Amino acid sequence: MESSDNGSSENLIHYLTLVGRQEGLVKRMDDFDKSRHTVPKFASDRAQQFLARLAEPELVEWGEELFADFRTAMGYRRKDISLGVENGIARIESKDFVLERKYSLQEDCPDSYDIETELMNASGVDLLEHEAFNQTVGSLFERMRCVFRREVLVEDLVDGIEDAEDGGVTVTYPSTCEYCDARIEGQKAIFRFDSATLEIRYPSYGMPRQLIASYRAMAEELGSVNAVKDLLRLW
Repeated sequence: MESSDNGSSENLIHYLTLVGRQEGLVKRMDDFDKSRHTVPKFASDRAQQFLARLAEPELVEWGEELFADFRTAMGYRRKDISLGVENGIARIESKDFVLERKYSLQEDCPDSYDIETELMNASGVDLLEHEAFNQTVGSLFERMRCVFRREVLVEDLVDGIEDAEDGGVTVTYPSTCEYCDARIEGQKAIFRFDSATLEIRYPSYGMPRQLIASYRAMAEELGSVNAVKDLLRLW
């Protein structure tokens, strides 16, 4: 989701994506035939193409099911939504969002693969909190990543949180201050700030609205901290 730019420096969130990752063993994929296939020893281009062929039936099934469900839940017509599956990637494009699922071999353990599901180009926060949308997309995401319009100083963020009167937020960081992790008392999500991004790390797979709820909670807790509040504006 690209935030609307009203010309104010207050809105520093430029782009937002939601990401979920899973992993599996190549030999346990439905189309892996132990009598004909061998597991990859290297994450080469050829091995990745092999994984893509194995993954295609799973991606088609996943994509077609969601394609139909989104059409029903969101009232989409043919021109509003499309599905493409190619090279180990399924991509659903609609007038309100893009949802992509990708299979890739692990570089250091090529007999295993990662599945990354990413929601991007959302039309707005209203969509991410929409009941029908959430019920359709389901609990796929464990991280929400916000990209800033410009570089920020992590030291300023740390000082602002530490100086805040409200003790409901704690912050930890390395001596280099290349990043800092903020936590809200009573919540399990971790808010990692670096100079370019804010990443909300959710402890389990959740719906978009759950990550947005964590984001709103942090914004409320730190609404008075000048160094941080401008980084917590989605709208």
